[in-house]
Formats: sequence, C-alpha cells, structure tokens
Amino acid sequence: MGGLVLCLTVGMLSAPAAARSPKVTFYFGLERPEARARDAFTAVSQPGSPSYRRFLGVRRVAVRYGASRRTILAFRRAARRHGLAMRMDRSGVFARVSGTVERFERVLGKRIRRSFDNDTPAVGYSAPGVRPPRLPRDLRRHVREVVASYDRSPSRRGSRRTRRTARTAAAPPGNAGTWTAGCPDAQATGAYSFAQVRTAYGLDMVGAGAGASVAIMNAGEGLAAQDIAGYASCFGLPMLRPRVLLGDGQARPFRRGSFEPQEDLALVWGMAPGVTSLTLAQTWATPELWFLAAARTLAAPRPPDTVSISYGECERAIRGSRADAFLRASARLFDALVVRLGLAGVGVFASAGDFGSTCNGQPFPGVAWPASSPYVTAAGGTRLVLDASNRRVDEVVWNDLEWLSPDNGGGAGGGGVAAFSRRPPFQRGLRVPGSRRAVPDVSAHASMLPGWPVVLGDNWVEDAGTSASAPLLAGAFAVISARERAAGRPPLGPVNGLLYFLQASVPDAIFDVVSGDNGYDRRVPPLRAGPGYDRASGLGVPRFDRLAVTLPAPGD
Repeated sequence: MGGLVLCLTVGMLSAPAAARSPKVTFYFGLERPEARARDAFTAVSQPGSPSYRRFLGVRRVAVRYGASRRTILAFRRAARRHGLAMRMDRSGVFARVSGTVERFERVLGKRIRRSFDNDTPAVGYSAPGVRPPRLPRDLRRHVREVVASYDRSPSRRGSRRTRRTARTAAAPPGNAGTWTAGCPDAQATGAYSFAQVRTAYGLDMVGAGAGASVAIMNAGEGLAAQDIAGYASCFGLPMLRPRVLLGDGQARPFRRGSFEPQEDLALVWGMAPGVTSLTLAQTWATPELWFLAAARTLAAPRPPDTVSISYGECERAIRGSRADAFLRASARLFDALVVRLGLAGVGVFASAGDFGSTCNGQPFPGVAWPASSPYVTAAGGTRLVLDASNRRVDEVVWNDLEWLSPDNGGGAGGGGVAAFSRRPPFQRGLRVPGSRRAVPDVSAHASMLPGWPVVLGDNWVEDAGTSASAPLLAGAFAVISARERAAGRPPLGPVNGLLYFLQASVPDAIFDVVSGDNGYDRRVPPLRAGPGYDRASGLGVPRFDRLAVTLPAPGD
C-alpha cells in the first residue's frame, strides 16, 4: 500500500484562492491490485509466456486490475459526506474528485493557492508544501495517491544545454546519402529525408503502416493545421486529421508552440507514411499532470498501437527523496496508467534525453524521467551514416559536441542507470553495475549532422535529439503492429521483452552500436558504446525488416 502524497502545481504568480471558492478537480489514486497488474504486464510483453501478446480490452483491464466495486462505492459515499463529487477514470486507477476550494481546504488540511501561467496560458489551483495531507479516515482508507493539482484554461518550456563547448577540428558530417521523396524546401535544410532512413532501417521492406495508429503526448503545446498541411504537401502524403484529446480543464486545443510537436509529427508520419490514425493527447505543461495524457489515451474509443513521449525531466527531481511528494505521487500514477496501456496492447516510447550521461543537464550522473520508467521503452540517440544508396555505412552514439555547441544544437544521447526503479525482468543478466533499471533500451538517429526536416509556419529547419528517436521508434513499431494485425495476429504492445529476447536469440535483428560516447559535461564521466548492451546506445538500433519476420508467436 502506497503512502499518501500530495501534488502541487507551481505557477508564475501565486496568491490565496478567491473568496468565492471556485470549483476544482483533484485526483485520488484508489486502492487496487498494483502488484498483480505489473506481473500481468510482464507476462503479456515477454516472449515465451502463455500470455504473450494476449491483450485485454480496456474495460476488462479496469475490472481485473482497477479498484474494486466495493472500494469505489465506499470512496464515493465518503466523498459525498465531505461535500465532494467523484467520477472514476475509465482505467479504474484513479478518481476525479470535484468540489469547491473551501471544501478541499477542509479535507486536505491545507490552504489552496491560485496561480497563473502566462505561457500556456492556464489558471492553476494547488496546495503548497511537500508534506502529504492528513485525509479524514473515511477517505484515507481507500486512497494510495493524492494529486492536489488542477489547471484550467482562463476566460514552452525550454531546456538548458550548457557546460561543454564544441571542438571544431574537423568539418561536421552531412547527408552523404541520396535525398528522396521530399520537396526542395525540406531538402534545402541539408537534413535526411524520411525515405532515406526508412531504407537504411529496413522499414520500406515492412510497409507504409496502413491501419497503424499512434498517439503523441503534447505538454502545453500543439500542432497547427498549416504545419500538418505543409508535411502532406512536401512529402506527397494524404492529409491527416489528428484526433485531439483535451486535458482536464482545457477549453480548447493547444496550438503551435516549440518545434517539439512538429518534430513528433514529422517522425511518426515520416516512418509510417500510411498511418491511418493519429491522436494528440494534450495535457498541461506541468509534469505532475502528464499521467492524465496516458489516462485520456487509454479512454479513447480505440487505443493506439504506440504512444510517443518526447518530454523529460531529471529523474531525481521527480522521484528522489528530496522531490516534492506531489511529483512522486504523479510518477506512481503515470506508471500505473502505462501498465494499463500495455495490458491493452499499447507500447509507450519515451525520449532518453539530450544531455548524455548527466541527469538531464545537471552536473551529476542520472537519467531522464519518464524514460526511466520500467514500463516504457527508453529511446536513446545515434548518428547514422549513409552511402549514396542510402544504406547504413555505420551508426555511432549520438554526440554532436565535437562540432556543435549546446547553444547551437549540440547534444548527446541520454543514458545511465535509474536511481528509483529496480532492474526489470527483461534486463536481468545485463552486465551493468547495480540492480537498477538501465537506460536506454534501444536507439535511433538523433543527430543534427544531418538532422530532420521540420516545418513551423512555412519555415523549414533542421531539428534533432531523442525527441526525434522516440516518435521514430513509435512510428516504426506501429508499422509492424499494423502488419501483424493485417495477418490476423495481435499487435506488438510493449516491446521491451521482445527486444531483449531478440538480442539473445536473433542478434542480427538489432544493429549493435559499438563506438562513440555520450559525454556532455566534463564533470560527469561519459558512457561508451561497446559490443552488446551499453548505457550509451542500449541494445542498438532495430533492423525492422529482420525484426518483422522473426517475431515470436503470441502465447497460447
């Protein structure tokens, strides 16, 4: 049973809640069989298990692994006694509890503060302080987590890349392959075309992904129809109309923000040009509310094949002993929701970060969250080298700092060992010190040399980073899932068990990256690539054509 913890939103301005006591919604994770759900997740994702790829419908997941009917009814009665209304999330993991600020202040024993974030924009309500609330006994007995954080629409968060400067002794690499299938404006950036890399990674032999479905998490930003049309026109693709899932309290879709959503779209669509369904799961920029994007995705009429998450924070800031209790609570809810997505046949891919062996740019070792979660596939970075036929000549750990400074697009693939997640079953036997989860799992091209063509308001530029490798992998595995479904078999779902199984049984299904390092800050030792698994590139880069024809059969 988890202890009670409190989630807090920090806004730009903070003041006591208005005297009118407006209504807000906070989130209560209820008692549920979490250990059983995690064991089932391992079973459906591990080749050789009788349950491998035998997924459940979302309703059955909630009934089997969510809060019991007795718990839900008892919690609802208790909430009513305190003047609160509750609505159970479709996952069965948590309840949305609504009431006035005044009521919540009594229940939580804390003052609710109102804040305003001008970037999103959003009005937020939260309970300051890191100590968990002392809930009334009739509520407390049914609750595992409390997330007392609520954002709503009123009537870009950037990353710092610092420390290491570029060395410019040699000319930077460029596109030595042959540009194919793209407009002159995109080609003029000097980037790789998506068709080039589909050839190099064997995806063109697997298919275009007809019938594939992918969800992309947007945190406080979104896509403009103009940019979607720009990709379609440039690369000769049929127009997509993404389904937008709004976050709690969100009155309208987020529109254009940084290049993050545009790059996500580019890589998913570029690797799966025949993708049939694209979902934008929008949530507020504050990481304590990211679990809501997973909940909305799970509640969609049809869960996608894969989910791509290109955002990350230093794991220590989210899950460490000095982290605020509300962040630890939200991370637990995030894991619980991703487990349920996996049980429903959805694979989740998260960027391992662009700051090498540091903890997301901080001057100490560490990894990025949510890539550090054992229930997602952590996507690291490489630099792919092509010949004139667009075949792979080499692939090395992504580290552009020899040529580019951090302020000019330079970065290195994130990797290391998590501090707060035990080593998962699929990583047992790795020659990695300690007993914690290692990051990344696999990698893909993330370099700026060359980068990827990205459009923002008719302006084409190069972009890069593991913010590209996560959607690349999500799009590629969605293509294989669509192929499997067309053959009458279930989708792949979570792929970590599969990847580590293939590395041991069909090693040519993964290209082993054996050179390069991810040194970013001279105060933090770099991690180097070598034969087999390493913390700079993971298992390596999937050979999707080989992988697609060597899949183990689903369980009986």
